Parts: sequence; structure tokens; C-alpha cells
Amino acid sequence: MQSSIERISPVECRVQVEIPWSDISGRLTEKLRDVGRKARVPGFRPGKVPPGVLERMFGKGVRQELARDLVQETFQTAVAQSSVVPLTQPVLESSTLEPGSPFRYAARFEVPPQIEPKDYVGVQVRRRPAVVDPAKVTAEMERRREQLTELRPLPEGETRELTAPGDVWTVDVEGTIGTNRVSRKDVRVDIGLDKNEFVPGLAAALADSKLADVGKLRTLRFTPPDDRMRQDLRGQEAVLGVGLRELRVKHVPALDDDFARDTGDAESLAELETKISDKIRQDDSDEAERDARRRLVATLLERNAFEAAPSMIAREVGAQVDATKRQLAQQGMRLANIGTTESELSRRIRPQALFNVKAYLLLDAIGKHENIDVSDEDFEAELTKMAEEGGQNMARMRAQMEKSGQLVLVRAQMREERILDFLMAKSEVTEGDDPEGETEGEALGVGADDAFAE
Repeated sequence: MQSSIERISPVECRVQVEIPWSDISGRLTEKLRDVGRKARVPGFRPGKVPPGVLERMFGKGVRQELARDLVQETFQTAVAQSSVVPLTQPVLESSTLEPGSPFRYAARFEVPPQIEPKDYVGVQVRRRPAVVDPAKVTAEMERRREQLTELRPLPEGETRELTAPGDVWTVDVEGTIGTNRVSRKDVRVDIGLDKNEFVPGLAAALADSKLADVGKLRTLRFTPPDDRMRQDLRGQEAVLGVGLRELRVKHVPALDDDFARDTGDAESLAELETKISDKIRQDDSDEAERDARRRLVATLLERNAFEAAPSMIAREVGAQVDATKRQLAQQGMRLANIGTTESELSRRIRPQALFNVKAYLLLDAIGKHENIDVSDEDFEAELTKMAEEGGQNMARMRAQMEKSGQLVLVRAQMREERILDFLMAKSEVTEGDDPEGETEGEALGVGADDAFAE
């Protein structure tokens, strides 16, 4: 077999192969014989059809089938003799298989682009200073108060008549939203709150309940708010029979030193606030570093223009679409419930997918150019750390990750981080606030208008 490969575009190659007739004549004859053993030809008994008749009736189809087999069998061999990495199966451009002549074919296939990275040292990179958002501190304090909040029975001698914010009802719900049946027992309803409701708007509908209604059944009619409903249920009236089984009252701890000690993280409220602030500052610092690295990659892509193979972009788009569908499925939803289709979502995702693919290719090229890799010792140390932090058996975790392909992914992520560490160390990093109004997409060179353009 003789073969040659030529690059016909930055992301496509053509392979040309020639196989001597002596290597394939026996296979063609055997295929015709196999057809002859099974063929039903008028005037001839099965297995007794003359070769000439078989050739006339079935020769073209048999040769086409053998040609397809030969392409599949020889493509990998031909590619293995070169340095190219095929990303797609070969697309046949031409082939000839005639008795007595060599079999020749030409096929094209996609390959990664050849990248010679340049100008990646001394890049100016802006990194915003880490800040502590007071709202995040307040939110974290409230989250911890909620964790320590107790539900207590209604105090004896309670004089108020109506339920009030801070009351928590346990109810059974049976009814419809439009034509859709809804039914659930032991539903928690927090009066005054509208998050995580079984039926959006239920807490507001129960806000006029009386404390004496415990044990009674109420029939509620209301239209849930559109912005918190699935698209197919928007504007539909809810008609619900609500059994008011139990009422309890939230006891929220005061923000004092006792509360801080109850969290187990501090001895005083001031110490707890300091620890929370430090954690938020560190988280924001990590995010600022990630933003700076993304800006660095965006700058490097501007300096290193190249084309990415369409198949790589398509796979990245498909992976992100699948991830979105899985997340929705976990909430019992589909793409239609958020007002989009798979093709529309793919179109919106494509700019970011293109950035991800080109970033991966460029960083990989820089890593190869600088001989940046992950040693077996470092990889094993990372797996040990992951097992310890997750409280898992190392051998079992490794086996599961190997089966799912995560081992390769972890090693690739480690290598990418080392390449970015190298690039940041070689960059001229300055501290500076983000320009007012800049979006993450604009910082990456993607642009919100590109991502959501009609």
C-alpha cells in the first residue's frame, strides 16, 4: 500500500491511497462467491450462478462495498504514518476499483490547526483588586442565622388572629393549575417568603389565614406570578384545596456572641464577621484571578490568529447544550419550558464554545512549546488530595474516575493551570478596577451582542 497526506486548509487534510490489485483481487473474488451462494437468479440453482453472470448483475455493488471496507481499513494505517491527528472520519472524494487495476481513493478529513505560538511573554494584564461586598457578608450572616433558626410551637396565649411573616405552615395540597393536576403532602409554606415554593404564590395566598384554621381545609384560587412559572403554565389559574395541618413559628437567633459561638466558627460576633469577610475577600480574589487569566487568553488569541476545526466547535457546542438539558432535567424541565429550542440554544452558545476551543488549542500549543507537563508524582498527589477532601477510598475513587474518563480530564486541567501559571508569571500584571459597564463577554472578546444576536 502506498499513501500520501497533504494539508489542503489550516484544518483539513487529504489522504490518497493506492493498493495493488494483487492485494485485493482475492477479496473481490471471495465477495462475489459469497453473493453467488446466497443469490436467487432465475434459471440457476443457488450456488451455481456462473461468475460472469454474477459480475454482470452484482459486480458494481460488490466493488462499492469492498471499496468502503478498504477505505475504513487503510485510513488509520495511512494516517498513522504521518504526524496528523484526524478529528473526523474520512469523506470520500474519489475512488476507482476496476478488475486488474490498483484501487485508488482520495478522502478528506479534519485535523487540528498547526499553531506556532508567538508574543505570549510580557503581556499586559489587568487584575481587579479583591473587594468585600457588605451585602454578601450580610447574606452569609443571614444564611447562618437561618441554619440555626428553630421552628417552635405557637406560644400559649398568643393573641393575634391572623398568620404573620415568620409563621411556617405544614399543608397538604391537592388541585389544578390550568388543566394540570398538582398533589403533594407535607408541603412547607413560609409566610412572608416566596422562594422555593411548591406552587409560586401559595404563601401570599395563605397570608390571610387565621391561626384558628389549623386542621381545616381551605380552597384557594389565584394566578401564580408569570416570572416564576414554566412557560406552558403561565397565566393559568391555580385552584387548590389546602389542608392546614400544623402551624409553627420561627425562632431566629439574635446577632450576638451567643449566636457566633453556636456556629462553631467563632467566639464572638466580631470574630465571625471578620472570618466571613476574609472568606468573601479570598473568594473574590480567586474570581479576580480567573477573570485576569481569561483576559490574558483573550489577548493571546488576538495576537495568534488561527482557524479552529468545525468538528471541535460542534462537539463543544453539543457538550454545553447537553449540560444545559441535564440541569433542566434535574428540575423537571425541558428547553421549551425556558422558551428556547436546541438549535436556538446552540446558536447562542456558539461564540463561547468557539472561544473555549481556540483557548484550549492555543494553551496546548504554548505548553508544548515550553515543555510544560504534569509529572506522575504530581498527578498522584492531586488524586490523593481529592480523595482525602472527599473522604473517599483512593483506589475506589481512582477506578471510578478511570471508568468515566475523569482521570484524563483532571490531568488536562492540571496541565492547563500550569500553563496559565507560567503565562501569568511572564505577564506584566497591574491592579485596576473593571471599566464601568464591561461585561464578562466583552472582557473575553466574545461580546454580549454576539452571544445573543438575532
